[in-house]
Amino acid sequence: MSLAGFILAAGLGTRIGALSRLRPKPLLPIGLATSFARAVAALREAGARPIVANASHLAAQIVEAGRSRDVVVVVEEGGPYGTAGGVANARPLLDADAVAVWNGDIVAEVDVGALHTLLRLASAIAALAVRGREPIGGGNVGISSDGRVVRMRNQGFAELGSEAYGAWFAAVQVLDRTLVARAPERGCLVGDVLIPALAEGALVVAMDYGGPWHDVGDPASYLEANLAEATRVAAGAVVGPAVTLERVIVGAGACIEGAGVLQDVVVWPGARAVAPLSRAVVTGAGEIVFVEG
Repeated sequence: MSLAGFILAAGLGTRIGALSRLRPKPLLPIGLATSFARAVAALREAGARPIVANASHLAAQIVEAGRSRDVVVVVEEGGPYGTAGGVANARPLLDADAVAVWNGDIVAEVDVGALHTLLRLASAIAALAVRGREPIGGGNVGISSDGRVVRMRNQGFAELGSEAYGAWFAAVQVLDRTLVARAPERGCLVGDVLIPALAEGALVVAMDYGGPWHDVGDPASYLEANLAEATRVAAGAVVGPAVTLERVIVGAGACIEGAGVLQDVVVWPGARAVAPLSRAVVTGAGEIVFVEG
């Protein structure tokens, strides 16, 4: 059963504010990599061929990142088209029995190969990675005792089975090609594709995921995703002798000067930061974005 990969990378990044003026969210540095690079690696490890991404905001940067990783990038003119529209627009390139769809602004270690295997063995139309265990009705997905999805968002489907627990969709899924074919030119994969399929009685299964997971949606969550990596200093970075690093990410070619402590700080590649400094992101353009908390 062949598998293609699709990375949703066309979001506008409005919630993350100033950071997205310089880079699209999937290309923001997370540790010493990006969420885009991590998604490509996960899809490639699962054997996905081809890997395709969409782009809208600062599309040229996504195109270049894709070129360096053998990823075909579809630029959404007049976009973004939504998650379903992104899949529909790229559909001619996604010629496989199933498509793994990975949201480009999350950081996770989901085993896409295992998700694909679950889809195949269950003869399901979709397989979703879910995280957490919530009381019945909690989270945005309801799961039956045999692993079926019986609720999405606030819409339940009692005819599919009783809900055993709630969970949160981890923004990684594998879709059968018949479901990919249903994606509208504009719209949402959950609201306009998965929920209607469930209403028709389709089998959608869930795989529990308990590994690290971050939604890089705003400056605070972006900082926390980085701090989960512990202190990392990239090759070519220079840290002054009077500087102490505490939970800091220093990108390639960056320079840390001054005297004192840098604590809970992300310094982008090529940027210059001056100690002391805390809870901030220093961009390659020299801008300092302070993060509350």
